[in-house]
Amino acid sequence: MNITLRDAMIATISYADIFDYPLTEEEVRIWLPYVRKYSRRSLKKMYSSYHFGRGQFETRKKRAVWSADKWVYARRVAKLLKIIPTIKLIGITGGLTRFNARDADDIDFLIITAPKTLWVTRGFSTILLDLFRLRRRPSDTKLRNLICLNMFMGEDGLMVPLKEQDLFTAHEVLLMTPLWERDGAYRKFLQANRWVRRFLPNAWDEKVKSQKSKVKSGKSYNSFSILEPVAQFIQLRYMNSRRTTEVISDKVIRFHPRDARVWIKRELKERLTRANVPLDKIFYGR
Repeated sequence: MNITLRDAMIATISYADIFDYPLTEEEVRIWLPYVRKYSRRSLKKMYSSYHFGRGQFETRKKRAVWSADKWVYARRVAKLLKIIPTIKLIGITGGLTRFNARDADDIDFLIITAPKTLWVTRGFSTILLDLFRLRRRPSDTKLRNLICLNMFMGEDGLMVPLKEQDLFTAHEVLLMTPLWERDGAYRKFLQANRWVRRFLPNAWDEKVKSQKSKVKSGKSYNSFSILEPVAQFIQLRYMNSRRTTEVISDKVIRFHPRDARVWIKRELKERLTRANVPLDKIFYGR
């Protein structure tokens, strides 16, 4: 897509600014949307003309310290969950992926399951975390380090739907960081979502180049699929009175009471409008 280096850079910095996360020059280069060929000299000159507030960098440093502790905690929980044989991948999403979590924040998990075991896996995961009082519940007010099981994806449904393929989801796909995987699940996740290359070509290249797949031997656990209809019926019946904006299908369960795409798009629009950069061209690639 035809987009200038200036517009791409403003979009990159503006997107990160939504999360109070000032970027280094190298990070700006990596997360430029649509632009693959550029002059390093031009990039450096444009970057130096943008002045971040010192307070923002201080915020980033503080959150990095809090996040480091959360990563240690998250890895311990992942070791507990990996005893569930239908789990293919346990990953981190949200601000923690960039070490940008606040001390009081919970920890968002994405779980990829064996085919046709989505609801069985969610049931096992929920029960196991509840036994150790590790899971975030809807009524919880103190969230620090509680595990939010906010997304499950079946290995047979890893590609993000066409209607959700935009700049927001491209960031989410590339920022998701595996804690543990088996059978090359992370590689399959990336390959199923190769469309993100169009939005964030440099970040895609960096991700593929740095990927170190921790493939573990594993068996097929489709025998658990016989329990899937029952697990789905029980959980949906329990959830019906509490349903809000959840996305639920046979291949994806996503719990986001507040649709992040909506408010992030709104915040990005405000910033891009001030710089006379078209939102749709940046957000949807058109």
